[in-house]
Amino acid sequence: MLFLSINLFGQVQNFRDIPNDILEHLDKMGVDNSPLLNCYESAYFNVIFEKSRKNFDFTDKRIGLITGSSGKTRSDKASYFKLEKDRFNRNYSPNGGTLYIFDAAQKEESGGYDVAIVYWSKFLISVKDVVKRLKGK
Repeated sequence: MLFLSINLFGQVQNFRDIPNDILEHLDKMGVDNSPLLNCYESAYFNVIFEKSRKNFDFTDKRIGLITGSSGKTRSDKASYFKLEKDRFNRNYSPNGGTLYIFDAAQKEESGGYDVAIVYWSKFLISVKDVVKRLKGK
């Protein structure tokens, strides 16, 4: 019997629940700050958010990242995956985050992001505020 550790927002909570063929490519994730995900990052996020993403596929998508205790600090892939790699090496859980999948209007208003992840925030941020923070308002 397979047991997946999933948090309240549908995110995998244990690196053991991520296939080894994805984890063995952690060194190829977060190698640049382009919002466009590479194939390794896409595969990783597709597994991490498998329960909450429904039919959304991270492949060839642009991602916005926001962090901070109040969810007001813009982040980037290099910072996110540096933290993720460190957490993996220390046998901690993956970064805790909330997934926001944008519709066409939100994508345009955000500056072209398909999706956002708010991680390590103490607050649940509204999608409207996430879009504004990515746009820089």
